Amino acid sequence: MIPQPYDESSLQAEEAVDGEGMIVMPGMTNAHYHSYSNLLKGTENALPLELWSLYTVAYGHSLTEEDIELAVLLGAAEMIRSGVTGCIDHFPHLPKVDAALKAYEQSKMHVSVAPMLHDIPDHRFLQLDLPPHLMEKLETSQPKTIEEMKEFYIHLVYDWHEKKGRIRIMAGPNAPQRCSTEALKLCKELSERFDLQVHTHLLETKIQESYSRRFYKNGLVYELDQLGLLNDRLSVAHAVWLNSDEIDLLKDRGVFVIHNPASNMMLGSGRAPIHDYLEKGVPLALGTDASNCGTAHSLFETMRLGAMIHRSSQPDFETWATPYQMLEMVCGNGAKIIGGSPRGRIESGYDADLVFLNKTTTTWASDHHIPSQLVFHETGQSVDSVMIKGEWVMRNNQILSFDEYHVIQRAQHRSQKIAENSTSSLALADELKPHVKAFYNQFYK
Repeated sequence: MIPQPYDESSLQAEEAVDGEGMIVMPGMTNAHYHSYSNLLKGTENALPLELWSLYTVAYGHSLTEEDIELAVLLGAAEMIRSGVTGCIDHFPHLPKVDAALKAYEQSKMHVSVAPMLHDIPDHRFLQLDLPPHLMEKLETSQPKTIEEMKEFYIHLVYDWHEKKGRIRIMAGPNAPQRCSTEALKLCKELSERFDLQVHTHLLETKIQESYSRRFYKNGLVYELDQLGLLNDRLSVAHAVWLNSDEIDLLKDRGVFVIHNPASNMMLGSGRAPIHDYLEKGVPLALGTDASNCGTAHSLFETMRLGAMIHRSSQPDFETWATPYQMLEMVCGNGAKIIGGSPRGRIESGYDADLVFLNKTTTTWASDHHIPSQLVFHETGQSVDSVMIKGEWVMRNNQILSFDEYHVIQRAQHRSQKIAENSTSSLALADELKPHVKAFYNQFYK
């Protein structure tokens, strides 16, 4: 969409804002994120993805609609306070998606919710050798059929897509290897029928890369291309284990890659080849991923990690990612992935998504190079006020769109109940753990 210039003669400001002593920057977009995890901080965070997944799924099954509402608002508060005005929520709990969307409506953030489609569980894709009683427990929960998933998405699009100019729906395959060909074709159909963006995990771990090459003749990236999903509507999170030809193919098709440096490190998944992506011109954005496999939902921190993590393995310092590139990832590119009205710049014709940073903090005691200081020194402590679509959602460090303190109180009250509700699902995860651990150890032997 090309933004149309406003007729400035017809505009009249409702309020004049005194920006003396402030830095004003565009609102940022967290381009890969899982809201439900905001209630899971402090849970398993010393396991690789294949083992960690057992526990995040177990906790996730215990969450009620009230828990989902609270999780969304907790994450919204954390992001708004860090200057994030939009996010992509890759959302696994389809029956509770309306609770999440109602909470986002309350937060007034921009959001693209990508409900996760999948019909191949990991234990099947990885061909795990499990005892019959565990297989029986895992097979009791059947995923939605293709027709059920289609009906679910159609109703969701009609009810929520483009609502109030802030909420969008994406097709959200969990990960291609967790989807049958029919499920992936459904994503393509939905994307074309409703002009939806598509968002998925892609080759996050070495195990996923190895097994995908066994399962798909030419690899997973080429399989997606054959199905018509590699195009400028697609954004892929992680993309750690791609070869040079696959990166070229993403570039040729206009696919966006979302780098998640914190979760890649915490889960030991590997370092995404960001130098190659930048060199080849693949558009990049940044994500914080889940609270229980990442750190804070602060894109200041994520920019810092993303800018530094590859330096030790890249002696050609003239190719290191620059502060300008990192800021473009979180402002311009993240907004492009979400779609909708233009965002991510302070220009005529763009949404007034603005972040006001107070310069009376230690970060800004000196003022040498604003982009560098935003990336390498700002923590979010300077964020004073945030505006989304011209409306204040935080002012003078107080969130206005909802009662943050009340949300925190309610979440604290629910904490013990969540632990109790997780007992049986965590017991199953504990039973599965030694078998998945043996598989993992054998793979890396």
